[in-house]
Amino acid sequence: MVRKTLIIWILFLVAGCLPSTDSFVVQNKKNDNSFLNSIDENDSVRIDVALVNLPLVEKNIFESIWSMADHNSVGLEKKAILGQNGFRVTNFGKSPPSELLRLLGSEKYTPNPRRFIVKIGGEKVIPFTGVMESLDSTLFDNDASQIVSLKSAQAFLKVSPVAVSDYYQLSVQPSIKSGNEKLLPKAVKTVSGNFEWEMHSFKAEKVLEELAFELKVEPGDFVVVGPSETPKEDLKSLGANFFYTKVGQNLVPRILVLRCSKKNKPLSASIGEFGKSLPLAIQASWKNFEDDQ
Repeated sequence: MVRKTLIIWILFLVAGCLPSTDSFVVQNKKNDNSFLNSIDENDSVRIDVALVNLPLVEKNIFESIWSMADHNSVGLEKKAILGQNGFRVTNFGKSPPSELLRLLGSEKYTPNPRRFIVKIGGEKVIPFTGVMESLDSTLFDNDASQIVSLKSAQAFLKVSPVAVSDYYQLSVQPSIKSGNEKLLPKAVKTVSGNFEWEMHSFKAEKVLEELAFELKVEPGDFVVVGPSETPKEDLKSLGANFFYTKVGQNLVPRILVLRCSKKNKPLSASIGEFGKSLPLAIQASWKNFEDDQ
């Protein structure tokens, strides 16, 4: 019995020492420290993202900002579908309204701006809301419609840049994740080039392809995505569910601001083009997300 057990252990150890043909095995080799490597920004674009809360005390600021918008930034047909669902999109170019710049410069109304480095042709998924207990709305597509009723729902926007000559084609696609999270294995490539299995949480995702849009942007342009209407009492449209958050008894409107830029022109160096309204503290917070080496 002892001899049989010993043979089994020897076979086990020998098998463990043999090289595996599976490219996704967990590697024992120590990975390089990714924080010691410089960020490769070749074939990449910097996307500045800010979720701006509009002040309730300034009731006209919402329409004041949109009154200066180019309402045909995404084409008439797409504009109509977005409007049906409570969305509005514009590209202000490099001269956004002064009211918008003032809010971008306020920690109170723009508490957490971020800068991401996104590969050309890649995508960045931006969480847009917290997890809502339920989302009940209707998705419209011209004359067609479908009921959207989801539990534990969270809204996202997927942003993907494509370089075309001296400008970018920016693709934006709304989606909603819902239901209970599931842990599933996913193959992940490490900095050393090896693949490892990692457990990732997944939720069911509804991609709102009808609301996906593209628009042409040049480096430095301010793109704004927001609601097309002010809800009276409840959040019926999908746009209202994306852009309004309930604080106490108040519905607080929000807008998303996107701006693409190149490495050779850091945001902190170009802020002066947009006026002196940004406090030093805000300029420093933007600077933290840059790599000017």
